[in-house]
Amino acid sequence: MVIMVLDHVRDFFHLDVHVFAPDDPMLSNVPVFFTRWITHFCAPTFVFLSGASIAFIASRKSMAETQKFLLSRGVWLMFCDAFIVSFLWLFDLDFDLLILGVIWVIGLAMICSSFVLKLDSLVLLGLAFAIILGHHAFDHVNPENPSVLHALLHRQWAFEFGFGRVAVAYPLFPWLGVMWAGMVLGRSCLSLPVDVRLGWLKFWGLALTVGFVVVRLCSGYGNSNFWEMQPTLSGTIVDFFNPAKYPPSLAYLAMTLGPSMLILTQFEGLQNRFATWLMVFGKVPFFFYLAHLLAIHLLAILVAAYQGFGWDAMFLDEFVTMDDSLTGYGFSLLGVYLIWAMIVVLLYGPSRWWMVYKRNHPEKAWLSYL
Repeated sequence: MVIMVLDHVRDFFHLDVHVFAPDDPMLSNVPVFFTRWITHFCAPTFVFLSGASIAFIASRKSMAETQKFLLSRGVWLMFCDAFIVSFLWLFDLDFDLLILGVIWVIGLAMICSSFVLKLDSLVLLGLAFAIILGHHAFDHVNPENPSVLHALLHRQWAFEFGFGRVAVAYPLFPWLGVMWAGMVLGRSCLSLPVDVRLGWLKFWGLALTVGFVVVRLCSGYGNSNFWEMQPTLSGTIVDFFNPAKYPPSLAYLAMTLGPSMLILTQFEGLQNRFATWLMVFGKVPFFFYLAHLLAIHLLAILVAAYQGFGWDAMFLDEFVTMDDSLTGYGFSLLGVYLIWAMIVVLLYGPSRWWMVYKRNHPEKAWLSYL
């Protein structure tokens, strides 16, 4: 959650974000690229651990209760992402652009997951692998003119409708496979001895990490965008470690989920003040997600006004990084990191208050949706 904030702060405050993309091998540099690259681990881990949480919920509730929860929460998350989260990104009261992002795809995947709760773990894992490995078969299906269904399932695309634009940023495949693999992880937490489970996590973590290098070096299947040697070493590094995220390629998921699994093995039973501090954000993830976007956007309005762009410059009709009128706005990369730290510290108090409020009011079922 905390690393995610860095990426969104960079979107709103980095001086160069309107000049070049952080993953441009010709114009970017290692510090800027690393600031973007480290945040690549967020979405796959969110979806993976959302699957694990489904397994935990299913262990406490009946099948019918779990299905009802997943269906209702899935619809709620999809609605929130399309309207509330889109508004927080843009501050556009006309809702001319609806962005279907990571919260949308988590909600949609939850709905799909409600229908596979009865499946055996090996079957579920097999389906997860089939989706993650097989979705590249659709890479070349009508790539320049996808249907709405094709975009929702597999291709990042924007559509024009009578009421405005809808941008599919996170297609369902293969995020659904990642969530189902997470469900298997959650079940293993409930059924396997700790040492056995950690052994499997280490095995798959190493296998995926090595697999990323192999798949990326082969530059064939599993790479939606290829890499090549650049004139500079830094450019080559940027290009190699920049597999396609939209939709997530096999190389991208191996690059992110492999190290994430290895890190999870080190977090088992971790108890210290810093971990306790971080857990506050993890216990109220959706609240923190909404709050950090609101805080970032409000601060961006103040900065835009201070730098002479006008307070209304941050009332957007497209994603902030695509607005060329903001060229020259923002701060250096050091300023981005300072703002990131400030936002995280400022949101600790509200997040802790919400965590305590939820814990003290278990009778209020609606609190589980925020």
